[in-house]
Amino acid sequence: MKGKVILLEDDLVLATQIGRVLERYDYQMLHATNSDDFFEELRNFSPDVVLLDVFLVGSRLNGLQVLRYLKENLDLNYKIIVISGEVNSSQIEEIRQLGAYHFIEKGVNFSAHQLLLHIDNAVALKRQEEEHIGLQIDYINLKKQFMRRFPFIGESEAIRNMREQLIRLASMDEDVLLIGETGTGKEVAAYYYYINSQRFGNAFHTVYCSTLTDNSLEYELFGAVQSKGNPQLGGNTGFFEECSDGVLFLDEITNLSPSSQAKLLRAIETKEIQVVNGALKKVNTRLIFTSNASLEELSQSQRFRPDFYFRIEGSVVEIPPLRERGDDILLLMNYFFTNYASRFNINQSLNLEELSEALHSYDWPGNVRELQNFCKTIIINEPEITNAAIIKHLQNKKTLQRNVGGSNLERFFAITNIKQSTAAFEREYLLHFLEQYNWQVSKTAAEIGIERTTLYKKMKQLGINLEEGI
Repeated sequence: MKGKVILLEDDLVLATQIGRVLERYDYQMLHATNSDDFFEELRNFSPDVVLLDVFLVGSRLNGLQVLRYLKENLDLNYKIIVISGEVNSSQIEEIRQLGAYHFIEKGVNFSAHQLLLHIDNAVALKRQEEEHIGLQIDYINLKKQFMRRFPFIGESEAIRNMREQLIRLASMDEDVLLIGETGTGKEVAAYYYYINSQRFGNAFHTVYCSTLTDNSLEYELFGAVQSKGNPQLGGNTGFFEECSDGVLFLDEITNLSPSSQAKLLRAIETKEIQVVNGALKKVNTRLIFTSNASLEELSQSQRFRPDFYFRIEGSVVEIPPLRERGDDILLLMNYFFTNYASRFNINQSLNLEELSEALHSYDWPGNVRELQNFCKTIIINEPEITNAAIIKHLQNKKTLQRNVGGSNLERFFAITNIKQSTAAFEREYLLHFLEQYNWQVSKTAAEIGIERTTLYKKMKQLGINLEEGI
């Protein structure tokens, strides 16, 4: 069936003629001779097209009044074609203003097949509009999913200013460098930029620069055509091409060598990539870079090319550490507790505002990620979340920080067996970096310079369970 048509027409001969044509061309038609029958059938029938005669003998409302009522009270998504003979110019103008799709005159020149053509076009337009509305709904739902998954929590002045800066850069479609200490939420900021850009809905891909070598960078980012001379080098679509019209997120850009940074900079400036064993390709990829170095360190660092720095320095967004975000810590804790408590089915009994001073007395070197893991630890280990439980764990954290801070190695020296002392230190070392990289084993292994399988073996030997990082 091509579509559904409802006809309001008091001329039975004309209605029969139109019905035969529509039936022959796979349309379902419903016929009403007066306005009361028309409205009774309208909602249940859900037509694609409404055909209206203006002058209706024996009808409570004429076609023009029906059209006016449809526009002012129902405004449903169907196309209306008015069929009439004796109408004046002011009535035709009103028909147009009321949103009728088309007006057809009756008389000697009337053609049911010409009417069919207009119905076909009206149905096609309705389908396009419905598809567009469907895409808009999908777009809105996708945005809501991203915002729930990567909530940008915080109302401090520093965070509000940063959000405004990200929105401005997103609207200008600029590449961005996000800088901030480890755990401040650079990935969340990257997604916030993406959500507020016109590229949202297109590809977004994350690449950890620590996993790219000088040899693999071009293959991974620019792609490759399968080599006839070296069949082991297979074809590959690079991330630049996959994210053309989208966003490519390059985490910790300073982990790339200067030569790799030069190749990347050339692609950014020319908007072209050289496919390995292939041709140059134009790309329209927006890039978000991150670094845990400060702006001053980047401008003076040997690890970051000066020309790369000058290319991006106008679009730098600094993410403040947690210790500079005021009572955002309370909003974040409330979010984490609510999120984890729902997962672990534990009731809450606390007043976080009473803990503000105590929470600010600790500097949270691991920032938001450390706070998240802190809340998770309390959830796992406490039967009930109370102010007293939070204070207890906070004191433990402060004590641990004093013990492991600076050059205090007494606890390792106290272990006289060198193997046991080394194992204790190695366990602390691995736990530190696993927490820093959010318990991503592959990324942690790459950062500390060992194979992923080796890290798994060491974790097993040292009694480190991945469930600690849930």
